[in-house]
Amino acid sequence: MSHRRPLPSDLAHAPFSTSEARDRGVAEHRLRAADLTHPFHGVIDPRSGVGLLRDRCAGYAPRLRDGQVFSHTTAVLLHGAPVPRRVEHEVHVSVAFPRTPPRTAGAIGHSLRRLDPTLLDGLPVSDAAAAWCESAAVLRREELVAVGDALVTGLRIAGVRSAAATDPSRLAAALRARPRGRGAGRAAWALPRIRTGVDSPRETELRLLLVRHRLPEPEADVPIEVAGRVLHADIAYPTARVLLEYEGDVHRVDRWRWMADIRRRELFEDAGFRVIRVVAADLEDPAPLIARVRRLVRGAP
Repeated sequence: MSHRRPLPSDLAHAPFSTSEARDRGVAEHRLRAADLTHPFHGVIDPRSGVGLLRDRCAGYAPRLRDGQVFSHTTAVLLHGAPVPRRVEHEVHVSVAFPRTPPRTAGAIGHSLRRLDPTLLDGLPVSDAAAAWCESAAVLRREELVAVGDALVTGLRIAGVRSAAATDPSRLAAALRARPRGRGAGRAAWALPRIRTGVDSPRETELRLLLVRHRLPEPEADVPIEVAGRVLHADIAYPTARVLLEYEGDVHRVDRWRWMADIRRRELFEDAGFRVIRVVAADLEDPAPLIARVRRLVRGAP
């Protein structure tokens, strides 16, 4: 039975380049062993179970050259905002024009006229506002609103909101600095529609859907006092005392979440609000939902 020679300790826990390994005297056959992966050309990763985008960026890091940054939707995700599934595994890397963009399998290179880099968990990335503008090259305008909502809101974990990655004024300044960037028209459409307090892309989609059907724009993350404490409704028409709560699959399959949702709805109703529960099918065929919301909002005293 053969035993693999251990890697040098400084190469055993993080991705490294083949040139680093050769400089340390690691044999070629050891670099081809089954316990090592090759996420990008010239990069070796000793970690097991790697799959998240952050891990893929760490795997690409040994290839980064001075002035290269993770950008576009890659940077958006690293800043904590969700992006559509079709792009969530893409690794975007940018350099300042006129430098040649990186070209390697598994990564998408760009040469941009403006870079605004920052350091995030040890990785060079476009700052949040710049990343939002860059993402206009690959996202639809409604998706840009959802990304912007997340970036200016932060994450709510156990009822506590984390700091936002950016704010609307910084998004506006970043867009002004890139008036002819790819997708600038989509970004200009999305910018005035971005709101704070939105906890998911589906909530953004729901809000935009209501406005598109000529209903008043609802408020997001509305604080409502119930039974001596404050709950935050997803979106609401406070004057009409109508709330809309989006429920994804986790609300259905997680027993604790399901019971908490029942109690939450009861508390809102006890406080005098009509609660409309919205699921994915309502967004795909919205006519009944729109009719109900219109009836309740217009019929309010």
